[in-house]
Amino acid sequence: MLGFGKRDVPENVRKAGLSKWYDNLSEKDQVKLKRYADKADPSSASAFVMSVIYQAIEDHNYRFVASVYDSLEGVKLSEIERFDINDAAILGFYNAEEYDRCLELCDIGLDMLRKKEIFDHVMAKSTPDIPIPNDINCRNYKLNIVVGIHFDYDEGDKLLLQFQDMGLITAEDVEYRRNGIKTFRLQRTFDNIFNVKEKE
Repeated sequence: MLGFGKRDVPENVRKAGLSKWYDNLSEKDQVKLKRYADKADPSSASAFVMSVIYQAIEDHNYRFVASVYDSLEGVKLSEIERFDINDAAILGFYNAEEYDRCLELCDIGLDMLRKKEIFDHVMAKSTPDIPIPNDINCRNYKLNIVVGIHFDYDEGDKLLLQFQDMGLITAEDVEYRRNGIKTFRLQRTFDNIFNVKEKE
């Protein structure tokens, strides 16, 4: 033996039961993971992955978040754990400007939210003051990309109504955000007119 294999696996990776997953990572990703492994939560596979994702996002290491997400297919996770990891990873894909992949993750999350178990899990974060949690990334970033990146305002309006039907947004918030979309649309129209005049 030359000292390779399991002895080279970070301790918290072993504690989380992710040694095989780690071995399947590229050498480049193994090196990156070691930056976060010591501070990661080793209590379970999902806790470890989530804490690595959050650290990488805080470190602006967005492409590593995407790489970690794509490496998890063979890892045993519950549906709720997969939803949480999917929702966290959306931030990585969005900030890496991988908008098509980000939309894929948003659609996965929104589809999973149609299951009562996952919907109840998300809504458990609500409070009397905030009846629907603010940090539902699959909802938030789907709208961000459709309106803010693709400038598809009509689709943005449809999404808000869809979210209301799914119980993911209140009627009051729908009106508030629809007005926001109108303002954004008018501002872009004004900016485009201004830019044309500048060129002329």
